Amino acid sequence: MKRAIAALVIAFILIVSIAGFVYRGSPSKTGPIGIRITKNEEDVRIYAMIENENAAFEMALFNIEIGDAKINKTNVPMLAYIGAPGRVVFKIKGWAINWNGVEFDVSGKVTVSTEAGKTYLITLEPVHEPGIFVMRLDEKFSGVIGWDVPTTIFLDDSTAVGDILARAGFPTELTVNKELREKYFNLWKETGNLSYLQAYRDLSYHIKTLGLMAKLGSLHGPAVRTLVLGLRATDYYYAHWSEPGRKDMTIVFFNDSPYYGALKVPDGPMWSRLPFIYYTARGFNLYPVSALHWAQIYYERGDYDAMLEILDELLPFATHGTYNDTEYAVFHIYFHFQNASVPWVSGYAQGMAAGLYALAYNLTENETYLETARLFLNSFDLPLGQNGFVVQTKYGPWYLEYNYYPSELVLNGHIIALQGLYHYWKVTGDERAYDLFWKGAMSVKKALPDFDTGDWSRYASIYDSSSEFYHRLHIKLLVWLYVKTGAEIFLEYAEKWNEYLKERGLKPENIPRLLKDMGK
Repeated sequence: MKRAIAALVIAFILIVSIAGFVYRGSPSKTGPIGIRITKNEEDVRIYAMIENENAAFEMALFNIEIGDAKINKTNVPMLAYIGAPGRVVFKIKGWAINWNGVEFDVSGKVTVSTEAGKTYLITLEPVHEPGIFVMRLDEKFSGVIGWDVPTTIFLDDSTAVGDILARAGFPTELTVNKELREKYFNLWKETGNLSYLQAYRDLSYHIKTLGLMAKLGSLHGPAVRTLVLGLRATDYYYAHWSEPGRKDMTIVFFNDSPYYGALKVPDGPMWSRLPFIYYTARGFNLYPVSALHWAQIYYERGDYDAMLEILDELLPFATHGTYNDTEYAVFHIYFHFQNASVPWVSGYAQGMAAGLYALAYNLTENETYLETARLFLNSFDLPLGQNGFVVQTKYGPWYLEYNYYPSELVLNGHIIALQGLYHYWKVTGDERAYDLFWKGAMSVKKALPDFDTGDWSRYASIYDSSSEFYHRLHIKLLVWLYVKTGAEIFLEYAEKWNEYLKERGLKPENIPRLLKDMGK
């Protein structure tokens, strides 16, 4: 029996040696069957990092073990393995607490194939699945350090961001932010109140995002301008209010807003009509979609000066590029939403920008507005993997509100992009714009049965419903499509969805009044 056991052990050692396989199930310093890992020139090093993305913003607290690393912060590489090269398997385990104080298990499994003498980074993306958080490998930020991932990944965020803020003209902002972070972190430690920890995470977000982009070499002018403004807005808020922001809370550093509920700060650190929108653990962020929406509201109200001021303020935040020898412009979005990495692009913003800048030209005859509108129209030719947002579906072309999620066909965002294209065509007579508008409208026509649940409308193709706000918006947008295309199906569905409101005891939309207001 002893000989048999010994033979099995020797056979296992030989198999492991030949396969180059190392299993890392816990933060132990030993390899398979208790053999101590030695350090030599052949050793590989593997660092693990949890990225500040996706479900990371749902986790108030977490403690995650992967190999030798115990991780409780995002965007910080921690040494998980030193040892023999080959195939290294990590079993991930730990816990996380959400903002309601509910604890969840964390699990995952990652396999890394390594070569002797190299150093690796594995970046883990937290994903919330039913009842558990799962860590998945993010391949775009993983690989050999110094080859796939720059060595600057080990820089401290403050070091990476300090020079950026100084060059942007705000050399003291990092100090202000650090003092606020320390204040709220200490309040959390003293009280255990997760609201203070949420404030701390809000205040850390722009530093972490700027820092990671700087360390990865993906930072440029519009990104710096956007994130620095978000940082300053968040710092100002927490210097004056201690209660964390709430979902969709908006702050504007001006004495006017098209919405009553926006927090207006005319005596703040900047003077700007641009809205900053709050997202949990991300603070206040400049969202071009919201800014363009505000500009559209001002235009519809006849407040053209306010509209033009917003459009002028947005110009420095556009990113310009060339595709197939044609110049284009996009409004990159620099905060994480759903499962997005930054930056991402919204078809809503691209279509509406094309239309609003064309309308601005119509009001002023300023050629800069017309050229800007043309550049945004050109963005409709971009492929999905290169800042594009147009996806071909079974219905026809769809203009994605969230280009990082091609299967999420958002109804209102697509139709609002169509409104922008229609405005552009009306001003310029450019048949490209009308073709994009018409084909997109026909996609809606084909999709309407799938957006009807039988008693309500869907927000997007992947959802089973929508809020009352979006259901009403769908009705208004379908009436608009009927007016612009003459296709009866749009009016039929508007009336059908209006009946759903009545069936729920809700006040219906006044469709005859909508038709009259829209000139029908």
